[in-house]
Amino acid sequence: MQRVIQHQATLIDYDSPQLVVAYDQFNVQYLCLFVECTETVDKFLCVPVSALRLKAFYQELVSLREIYENPESDEWFYADVVGEIENIRLIPIARESLSEDWLPEPEFYFKKMKAQDSVVESSPIHQFSKQQIQDLLDLLKYKPLLELLNQQHSLTVSINTS
Repeated sequence: MQRVIQHQATLIDYDSPQLVVAYDQFNVQYLCLFVECTETVDKFLCVPVSALRLKAFYQELVSLREIYENPESDEWFYADVVGEIENIRLIPIARESLSEDWLPEPEFYFKKMKAQDSVVESSPIHQFSKQQIQDLLDLLKYKPLLELLNQQHSLTVSINTS
C-alpha cells in the first residue's frame, strides 16, 4: 500500500521547511529532511520514527544522523514536494542508493522545550484471540438479518464493523 504523508510540524525553517515531522495514513510518524531543490520540486529524505525515538531526539539524546543511519524500521523514503507538504507520496529508496550528501551532519542534536508537542498518539493495537475473531465473523454473517429486523420492527440494533 502506498504511504502518503501529511505535514505535522516544522522543526527547522530557513526560507522553507528544512526538517519536518509528518505522519501517514496509519499514524506512523516520519522525520523528513530537506535534501535537494530543483526547479520543480523540493526533495525530502524521510524515515519512520517512533514516538519514543522522536521524544529522545527532542531531548538531545539521539542525533539526527543516528536516526537516519539506523532507522528503527530499516526503511528510507524520499518525497518530492511541490508547495505544501500535504498528501505527499513516499517513494522507497534502498540504503545503497542514499547519497552521503543527503545524510545529516554528525553530531546534530535538536532541543525542543515541550517534547510531547509533535508526537502522534496512535491508538493501541488490539490483539484478539482466534475465538474472538471467529465470534466477530459469525456475528457479521447475521448483519443483514439484524438490519432487516431493525427496519421492520423499528428496533435499535447497532453493529459496528470497523
